[in-house]
Amino acid sequence: MSTRSLYEERAGWPWWVHLLVSITLVAVVIPLVELLRGNIGIGPGAMPVWGAVVMALVGIGLPGSIYALMGQLRTRVTGEGIDIRWGFLEVIKKKIPFESIEKAEAVTYSPIGEFGGWGIRLGGGKKRAWTVRGKRALLLHLKDGTRFYLGSEKPERMLQWVLSAKKKRRGE
Repeated sequence: MSTRSLYEERAGWPWWVHLLVSITLVAVVIPLVELLRGNIGIGPGAMPVWGAVVMALVGIGLPGSIYALMGQLRTRVTGEGIDIRWGFLEVIKKKIPFESIEKAEAVTYSPIGEFGGWGIRLGGGKKRAWTVRGKRALLLHLKDGTRFYLGSEKPERMLQWVLSAKKKRRGE
């Protein structure tokens, strides 16, 4: 896909998820620090060094990794299709070429009712969703029968860009 972006939208977790991740991190780090201050070493009742390393990696690394991998949804409309990437590291990604899109529309839906929440979700049949917050999405009807809900705070604007780029690609 072309790397030149015609339209880009970034959606992050709602404020309460950031707060929850921060509280979880603090709740794990404080006891970890207290434990590590005097209980690492050799001797009765001492924690082995490898145990402390494992606790640090799990206690700090796990929430940090989840945040880095899932902290935002970045959607780009390019001249060839839609490029979607998860997290600040953008390791999880999906490209949807215009040729595979039959129809697109801006919708309001129920993420909890239809998918059990936000995130990368599978619904009944060939329903998929990539969302981080809210109840608005660009619904892509793909030629293989899949209905793909792409979370957006401004799905009407994204729809305009998708339709415009798709039309331009066909030479209209």
